[in-house]
Amino acid sequence: TEVNAHQLFIEKFKEAGGEIFKSLEEVIEEFKGSSFAVEPRLKRRLQKFDVQLAPPEEAEVSITRANVACAETGSLIFAFKKGANHKLTSLPKIHVALINKKDIYPTLEEALSKVEGSYISVITGPSKTGDIELIHVFGVHGPERLICVLEGR
Repeated sequence: TEVNAHQLFIEKFKEAGGEIFKSLEEVIEEFKGSSFAVEPRLKRRLQKFDVQLAPPEEAEVSITRANVACAETGSLIFAFKKGANHKLTSLPKIHVALINKKDIYPTLEEALSKVEGSYISVITGPSKTGDIELIHVFGVHGPERLICVLEGR
């Protein structure tokens, strides 16, 4: 069911190292004083907050909207028309993704069937890598922190 998919997504997302915030307001409060890179369609929502906007190459925090999410893996899925749009999800140290609860699907196959684009990115947790001694380092190939805000009913 839909509720089970939400709960499973939250569980798997956290297991992968992601963090869940309750609202966009909570995000803005947490990172007050930081510079933000924001997806164009979200800029209007941030007008009511006093935030410093910056390009993705210079921003500390990015805010995007995921197209869909997968409960079984705790993954966020983004579809872009151009690869350059991927900068928002990969350059800032902190990536905040908004997702509507109705866009969380039980399986990866079902979630991927709902997106279209020439460039699709599946993100499961913050960027991490491990060397031969299994020492894990966060943020080498992308954001150190991945935060999700669940919206809708």
